[in-house]
Amino acid sequence: MDLILQQKLNRMFSPRGIAFFGGVNTPASFGHLVLLSQMRYGYQGRLYPVSEKGGTVAGVPILKSLAEADGPVDLAAVSVPASAVPEVLRQCLANGVAGVQVHSSGFGETGEAEGRRLQDELKAIANQGLRIIGPNCFGLHSPAGGITVLPGSDFSKEPGGLALISQSGGVATDFGYEAARAGLRISKAASFGNGVDVDAATLLEYFAHDPETKVIAAYIEGVPDAGRFLELLKATTPRKPVVVWKAGLTPLGRRAAQSHTGSLAGAADLWTGALRQAGAVSVQGLDEMMDALVGLHYFRNRGSRVALVGGGGAIGVYSSDLAYRHGLDLPAFSEETQAELRRHFPTPGNSMVNPLDTGTPVLDLKILKNICRIVLEREPVDLLLVILLLRPIEREINNFMTMMGLPVPAAGSYLEALVEPLAGLRGETGKDVAVVLDNRAHLAQDIEVEAVARRVAPLFQARGIAVFSDAKRALGAVRLARRS
Repeated sequence: MDLILQQKLNRMFSPRGIAFFGGVNTPASFGHLVLLSQMRYGYQGRLYPVSEKGGTVAGVPILKSLAEADGPVDLAAVSVPASAVPEVLRQCLANGVAGVQVHSSGFGETGEAEGRRLQDELKAIANQGLRIIGPNCFGLHSPAGGITVLPGSDFSKEPGGLALISQSGGVATDFGYEAARAGLRISKAASFGNGVDVDAATLLEYFAHDPETKVIAAYIEGVPDAGRFLELLKATTPRKPVVVWKAGLTPLGRRAAQSHTGSLAGAADLWTGALRQAGAVSVQGLDEMMDALVGLHYFRNRGSRVALVGGGGAIGVYSSDLAYRHGLDLPAFSEETQAELRRHFPTPGNSMVNPLDTGTPVLDLKILKNICRIVLEREPVDLLLVILLLRPIEREINNFMTMMGLPVPAAGSYLEALVEPLAGLRGETGKDVAVVLDNRAHLAQDIEVEAVARRVAPLFQARGIAVFSDAKRALGAVRLARRS
């Protein structure tokens, strides 16, 4: 990668100072909120709001010109009207700014001659050495650099190894929150919009060389130079997994992409085949993207052999169908293992084969721990998937205990009691463990069940155990992780 370009992107992701243009005097305007987002996220560098009107914003002096800045400015956030953007960029270029993120829209995505002319003018300025993210974007996020996108002030501040390339600001925002929920941590993220200068290929090359980034995710609508992007992808995937959500693969999707970011999306069959040949994990939708990333992060073995425990008969049958369609295997347990398991299930109504139907969704914890141990220690499987039905565990059994005058256990205590035993088995056997927290308690009075799931999930994740909301997503994650 070009060393100067790499250095400028480094400066942009970890800026010593940030300038803000547009709306800094206007409460709740986009530019004003971009500035407040950095403050709320905890940015530690210098903030330089710029407006000819002067004054202060949130206690920070507003400069009348960028030339008044008393320290280095590595990044500028530009939210002025499209017609005023070129002049602001020239001011940044003249004052040694490494790069800008242009939030403003009204460029090539409009399809109009004036918008295309303005976008060409931005390209000409970029050719003079100013790096441009956007226009029509949310910009950059970097926990290590202390910066975030406008809706990202509540993103995790803990850096990790996951990078995002996103043509959509909305996808970048949702990704930040979904990653935190899945127990994943982000190294850097870029919402690049129209990609007039720094585009998907540039970001892919940058993240491929970034030592902080271990896995790359990308939401792409259109790629101006598909050949270059695919060559970079092919060179990257042997070293770092890349998960690609290529949007706009249908006639309606291509039309939407054209109006969103001015992108020409391309044909589905060509992109699907090209991504596969380049070694990327191809997904559709944010949920599938997150499932792939969860699988890549938590599953060490990436094998096809799954043992499934719990959930009930129908879920077991459904999961078996899913596993078959995904090219996975639920190998039947040996006769010796079945005999050992049968010691814990003397009554009819339990299947010992795989899936292991426990009969009751609220199985005695000692028995559940024992059967998980037996399966992991005895059977040649790569992953144990434990399906836990939250409504019976957290609501129904408690209602009956209340009726009988018996003490009701603390919310979440059943699930919490499984964390360490399952984590211990994962460490002792070297086999992967995942849990499904299946919540079908959807009445208004059941809202606390969802609160339990969200509180307990990080406990499992912190011990290396992936958490899913249903068996379909769990098995999909196994399938996708195996493609890397």
